[in-house]
Amino acid sequence: MKKIALFLMISIIVFFPVESYGHQEDLNKLIFIVVNDQLIVFEDAYPEVKDGTTYIPIRFFAEAMGADVKWDNESNSVYITKDEGEIILDIPLKTLITDGGIIMTDCVYIKHNRIMAPFKVIAKCFGYDVSYIPAGPIARAKNNNARMVDEEVYFHFQDTMTKEKEKMILTIRNREKEEFRLRYKIAYITFDDGPSIYTERLLKILEQYHAKATFFMLADRITNYSEIVKKVVEEGNAIGLHGVTHDVKKIYRSPSILVSEMNACNDALQMVTGMKTTLIRVPYGSKPHMTEKFREAVLREGYKMWDWNVDSKDSEADYVSPAVILENVKEQVARRNVPIILLHERQSTVEALPKILEHLKQEGYILIPIDGEQKPYSFWKDMYER
Repeated sequence: MKKIALFLMISIIVFFPVESYGHQEDLNKLIFIVVNDQLIVFEDAYPEVKDGTTYIPIRFFAEAMGADVKWDNESNSVYITKDEGEIILDIPLKTLITDGGIIMTDCVYIKHNRIMAPFKVIAKCFGYDVSYIPAGPIARAKNNNARMVDEEVYFHFQDTMTKEKEKMILTIRNREKEEFRLRYKIAYITFDDGPSIYTERLLKILEQYHAKATFFMLADRITNYSEIVKKVVEEGNAIGLHGVTHDVKKIYRSPSILVSEMNACNDALQMVTGMKTTLIRVPYGSKPHMTEKFREAVLREGYKMWDWNVDSKDSEADYVSPAVILENVKEQVARRNVPIILLHERQSTVEALPKILEHLKQEGYILIPIDGEQKPYSFWKDMYER
């Protein structure tokens, strides 16, 4: 069960081609910065090691040293001053110049709107000694104001660094996923009302086309098809909640009833996989039943409600021709920037799915599961703007 839970947690990120910290060797670029006895907390961009040199977002580091940082619009340069010393960072030339006559080229760059420069050079220019502590790892700048010896620093900040590293990795991965979505054509395949006798066949087709999907499941079916649920997760797909009754007269009687159905569905998912999810899709879509009180209730509970913008209409009759399903999808996909395709676990959908995937692949779409961290798509456009 723990293995399933771990896989579910990481499955939403492994399909993004990461460029900075996504691979284990790139995680080794992370390094912590300490000035005397203070661990520096960075935002937006983080210190990194490149070719044996530690680079830092300069503003955070300079402020920790008590230096003044000014931007000159005319020269596109940054001036860092402290006491009688000054460093100039020439952004267009990627050059660092000190008042002591040191000139270093190709050592200044911009990352995520932060100016990066070599830690050691700047620290030494302002009278700091520099040391490297492998545990962490930590790069430390220190002068006579330091009270701790290097051997104490790691143990003093160990717990804080663990929390910071988790935050840094999450921030970096989320940024990479967002950049990925902007760079590539993304489509989301979603299935409602499962799992069922058709789920395993759907999984085989998805695997054949190297596609991943999101399955919005009902509580009793999660329990009855527990092995299939595990397989959905193990193969890298996402799972969302679809409630318990799937009955308009029951689930929409009150906001508390709707939330209780989603919670019960989540409990069933946790029983099978070892973890819960924040993804939900309410039966028959969020309009018109999800009035403001209902929407407020799911938001308070922390749920992210997903509708769709491509309706395959595969559930409008007992049997809908696969050819009709395909044409419905093709016609609507052409009008969407990011298609979110509604499908159901039915025989005709199983028959239509290969052709749907072929079409999407031919159109250049990458098919990935919905990510629990991203902003949901809802028929109520302003729902997540608050």
